[in-house]
Amino acid sequence: MAKKNDPRFHILMDILRRLDRREPFTKQDIMEEYGISESTFHRYRRTLVYAGYPIEWNDKQKCYRFPPEYCLSKPKATHETKLVFALAKMYLGAIDPELKDKFEEIEEKVFSKKSGLPAHIVIKHDGFSERASRYFEQIQGAFEEFRRLMITYKALYSDEVTKRKIDPYYLFYEKLEGTWNLRAYCHLREDFRTFALDRILKVEVLDEYFLPRRIDKDEELYGAFGSYVDGDPVDVVLRFSPEIKPYVLRKRWLENQEQKELKDGSLEMRFEVNGIEGIRPWIYRWIPYVEVLEPEELRQEMREELTKALEILDKKSDKRRHG
Repeated sequence: MAKKNDPRFHILMDILRRLDRREPFTKQDIMEEYGISESTFHRYRRTLVYAGYPIEWNDKQKCYRFPPEYCLSKPKATHETKLVFALAKMYLGAIDPELKDKFEEIEEKVFSKKSGLPAHIVIKHDGFSERASRYFEQIQGAFEEFRRLMITYKALYSDEVTKRKIDPYYLFYEKLEGTWNLRAYCHLREDFRTFALDRILKVEVLDEYFLPRRIDKDEELYGAFGSYVDGDPVDVVLRFSPEIKPYVLRKRWLENQEQKELKDGSLEMRFEVNGIEGIRPWIYRWIPYVEVLEPEELRQEMREELTKALEILDKKSDKRRHG
């Protein structure tokens, strides 16, 4: 059936694709498929020949073709392009095997050979949980159509299982915890909440639609330490001992962090975070080389938790001595 509405560029590209695939065709094939005249076909053929494509007629096979030694060359990607593509394939392919297949399909069309990390670059990557991979595509589809979701969610700290009707807004990857999180409006709590994908037990896309509110993602995540987006802004001031300072300074932990080196060689660091729940586990990793200066609430909570930890250690030591 003729495709009379196909533009000229599309017909030219189709001819080139057939030639490159070594797919035999005649002028009659193109004329019938696109509803063009013989003179129009030859005009298109001459256009391609003038552009440098060596199209020839094969009397034996009775079809048009490229010479056996000729093929449409694929662009040579730079080392930087190949590395970026390989990293994207590795990380996104771990989310969903179908995404990896899509990347490889693009590679085949665009690059002269498949990309991969050079042997001298090794990245430790734990991949994504099975649950996160399973729900990624469903949630993505809901985003595009502004459809509500019904999820069954198991809270991390309480293990409480609840069913939530939510309006999905965006996904974000939390590099400290290595988890994907869904930011959504929760109808049960009547407010925005963050849901870790690996804690979602079930997802159902509903035949309900919502009108998205205007929210600033960057502003929401500005003070998020870990996956803790909610909470009132709190100034946290820490002092790190000189011996641990080089390790703390190896990366920037939060966009709004401020720091200054003190005369005694220690480091003072200040953050504005959304509540103290997200930053507290991170502070513990630096003990005993860190001191909380502000806020007093955080100092008190950590003092109580460390006291409990010491009590547990003392009990275990007593059992070993008297065991």
